[in-house]
Amino acid sequence: MAQSNGPAHVIKTNPFGLFLGQYQLGYEHALFDNLSVQVSAGMISGELTATDSNSVELITASRSGFIVIPEVRFYPGKKACEGFYLASVARFRSESVDINDVPWYTRNAMGAALVFGYQYYGDGVMVDVFLGPQFKNVKTDWFDDSFSEEEPLFNGGNGVRFGVNIGFGWVDN
Repeated sequence: MAQSNGPAHVIKTNPFGLFLGQYQLGYEHALFDNLSVQVSAGMISGELTATDSNSVELITASRSGFIVIPEVRFYPGKKACEGFYLASVARFRSESVDINDVPWYTRNAMGAALVFGYQYYGDGVMVDVFLGPQFKNVKTDWFDDSFSEEEPLFNGGNGVRFGVNIGFGWVDN
């Protein structure tokens, strides 16, 4: 049974993603006193136009896609959705880029991470900060069907997963 004090539900977003054209919304739900599940989903979009010195449009690049991030969180302080946590994270991302309305490439990434984080809860406001190693398999299919590249797990696309989410939490009545 989920805890009686502290939030049992949290809605949050990554404010920095807005600057990068990645719009995400996440929902975390406390299952037990020290365990929660979270899923974040979002879309990727944006356009960039390059012009010459006379403001004549030379090239327009646009991108679109989606991202889904499920995770399971363990809170050792026995207060799910609040305090320090350890999370097992999966991540699925697909992105397509077109140049002047011609498909340029499609990139799909699938991976996992183990993150340590801290989620602060005060007056209904949530701030969630996390950091940890990530491993990804990234496959890029270019506009030329005869060429594709793959960065296999433990070889390419790996590194550190870091993020900040903000939102609000509430309890069951």
